[in-house]
Amino acid sequence: AREPVHGATYLFGGRAIAVLVGGQRPRIIVLAASGGLIHDVALPSATDRAVFADRRGLALLAHGERELIAVDLRYGRIQLHGQTPFEVEDLAIDADARFLAYAGGTQVLHGPFNDLIQAPRTAPQPVTESIHADATEHAPPAVESVAAPVIPSLAIPELLPRALGEVFSATTVAAQATGAEPYAGAREHVDDLLDVAAARTARGIAEAWNTGRLSLPAEDARPFEREVLAIVGRAGSFADDLVGEFEQKLSDLELRVAARTQATLAAGGSLPFVDLVHELGLSAMAAKVLAVVLAPQMRGEIARLYGVLANDVYRPLVDRALVETVIAGSDSRMRAAVADELVPEATLIRLGVIRRTGDSTVFAGLSVDQVILDRIHGRDLVELGGATVIRTATRTLAELTMPAAIKRDLVLAMSKARSPEEPIRIALRGRRGSGRHSLIATLAAKVGRRVAAIDATRLSRQPEPFAYELALELSRAQLRRAVPVVSGLELIAADDTELRDRIEQVLRRHPGPVVLRVAPETTTLPLAPGYVSFTIPAMSEAERIDAWRASLTRAGVGCEDVETLAQKFRIGPGTIEQIVQESAQGHGDLETLARQHLAARLSHVATHITRLAKWEQVALPDDLRDSLKELVGRVRHRRTVYDTWGFDAKMTTSRGLSALFYGPPGTGKSMIAGLVARELGLDLYRVDLARITSKWIGETEKNLAEVFDAAEAGQAVILFDEADSLFAKRTEVRSSTDRYANLEVNYLLQRLDTFEGICILTTNLDGAIDPAFKRRMSLRLQFPFPDEETRVQLWAAHVPSEAPVAGDLDFADLARRFPLSGGYIRNSALRAAFLAAQEARPLSQEHLVRAVQLEYREIGKLAPSGRLE
Repeated sequence: AREPVHGATYLFGGRAIAVLVGGQRPRIIVLAASGGLIHDVALPSATDRAVFADRRGLALLAHGERELIAVDLRYGRIQLHGQTPFEVEDLAIDADARFLAYAGGTQVLHGPFNDLIQAPRTAPQPVTESIHADATEHAPPAVESVAAPVIPSLAIPELLPRALGEVFSATTVAAQATGAEPYAGAREHVDDLLDVAAARTARGIAEAWNTGRLSLPAEDARPFEREVLAIVGRAGSFADDLVGEFEQKLSDLELRVAARTQATLAAGGSLPFVDLVHELGLSAMAAKVLAVVLAPQMRGEIARLYGVLANDVYRPLVDRALVETVIAGSDSRMRAAVADELVPEATLIRLGVIRRTGDSTVFAGLSVDQVILDRIHGRDLVELGGATVIRTATRTLAELTMPAAIKRDLVLAMSKARSPEEPIRIALRGRRGSGRHSLIATLAAKVGRRVAAIDATRLSRQPEPFAYELALELSRAQLRRAVPVVSGLELIAADDTELRDRIEQVLRRHPGPVVLRVAPETTTLPLAPGYVSFTIPAMSEAERIDAWRASLTRAGVGCEDVETLAQKFRIGPGTIEQIVQESAQGHGDLETLARQHLAARLSHVATHITRLAKWEQVALPDDLRDSLKELVGRVRHRRTVYDTWGFDAKMTTSRGLSALFYGPPGTGKSMIAGLVARELGLDLYRVDLARITSKWIGETEKNLAEVFDAAEAGQAVILFDEADSLFAKRTEVRSSTDRYANLEVNYLLQRLDTFEGICILTTNLDGAIDPAFKRRMSLRLQFPFPDEETRVQLWAAHVPSEAPVAGDLDFADLARRFPLSGGYIRNSALRAAFLAAQEARPLSQEHLVRAVQLEYREIGKLAPSGRLE
């Protein structure tokens, strides 16, 4: 029986349709606009009182007398139930579900959606307290587990991503009895095309000889007389025999090539040149023009013929005038048709198939890109240039480790074909290794395409040619039947309006789809309004465990402790897959390879510190020691606080931990950073500020992004020593140097807001750090100049128990007489040891005093007194 339909509406800008169905099985059906079921959500009872928030993807239905039901149409589930103070007779909601109004009888309520309909709250759960094995530290209370609600799996429609291009298939012709033998391969067909181009050129040369346009000046005649008369239209007959011979040869050759091409296609064969012509939608004349332009780049003899025909050493090898002569001869109508295929709006020029150099229209140089030559030869190069690498899909959409909602929404966004005037633009946000390339490659494979990964940071560093090179890489990607995925554009300075405008124009004019691969915190993009945006979130620890296990299963690699890998390395599924493949090939164990990936990303801008301090090597005030234990505890227990206790939902900024260590020189700030790393069992990398800063625009931000991303992925502690040089206060902009320095500070502020790793900043000048950084620090620890009691502890800590000692060492006397910082105490202890070793005597108090005196003397103090820091 037919079921009654109570309402229908478009969702998500027309990409889907929601239908409210009544009858015995009331439900809401969500369909893709291009066809195909997305969701079928059962309802408690039939109702015809329903409204839709189409942009939010939400349906609101009146159920019973005083109940409202909200249905999330993105995920296909009932989101919540809410009670109303009176019976609802009519409803209204805006497209984004921000405001709601309902009426009944003489009463009307309106206001924010979340205020008028609320999900029921669960009762607080009892809390039990557990004590850590170490009596000095306590673990946070553990919350009793509550069974999570069962959410139905999200259906991902099997739709073709037509926004990335129609499914490619070479056009074939019906079999005809031509009697011609099919081509055995692409090389034979290319050779025949070049033979045709050579024959056309030979005919053009014969015609030029015949008319006198191509002749040598005679001594008894006027200079260039024959050529001038031929140009003004006077006919000649100096080579009639050759003209007829070359015409016949060209005609026979063209018939043979056409027959063999037809026979090959009829037999189901594929010819790269023919495929390219059909794919680009080239006319017959455009195909001839393309063949003529590319011929001299593939066969040197044809280049020589072109030079003879042009008869002018100052002309380009190929220009419009020569192409007209080769194809059309003196036929003015055909010459006009050739010229039409070489105007800027024509397909050949617009898509970058043929490139023009020079300002002259008639004599502008013409050439084809190496990508075209590779395709015609049937070569499949992975690298298109220094900035682009071709990537192919290695997994299915179901195998990609990322939220199903992201996959589903992206499939819907791409399911509708786009016109060349409005191709799709996608901003895909996520961390390195989150699977952005893999996701696009998987979807592109459905329409026979691959991904061209374009690294914008490898383009010219000068602003002017940057836009040109980007346009060139986009064009090459399209000619390769690849979807361009551009990385690095977020590093363009936000206030560099000229360059951003140029990039925006390049992206707007490109006739195919473009994907921008950017970081999650990116807010401004050089894209015109109308692009779609998706964010791939970082995986939780449980999701990383699943990703490791799935990848290990596919590769047939065993691992006994997947949980430890997932806890130590917060890497994305792409990096996990790469590590597992490398391990399967015998390059090392999983943990070693993961650390190598981290080191490879940081080695060019940071130094791995392997000698880390221990608690017994430091002497700190009690309050500072407690603060350091709090720092360590924040890292150890953040999963409990953020995930189990739900504090993550309340945090508007990152879950990372950043600490500022400030105080006089030599007070142990850098040493304590090593102590923290040792205590947490993490690697420590000290950022080399000289290597991270660059004179090139955007390069410093790129290096900083690499540091923060790698630190998040590998759970490493990054140390910015002497951080005031990089995290300094912003200044009034008086020069370009000030402007770019402020941009770097702004980038750091933005990145710290999303940072989920551990970073430590040290400075001797607390006042030099920008106040905005201080507000973002999780902890700010002051390292005071050591008092006398602390200095005694420092002297004792820096003299090893294994050292031979003569008499008693009076550390209290040293601490009282010499107010030294920890750094000078360390230097003095080491210096005294070498003095004793040089004299072949045990270490004594005398050696320690002499070492201190040498320290004072070397910094210019005549008397060993006063504070050294």
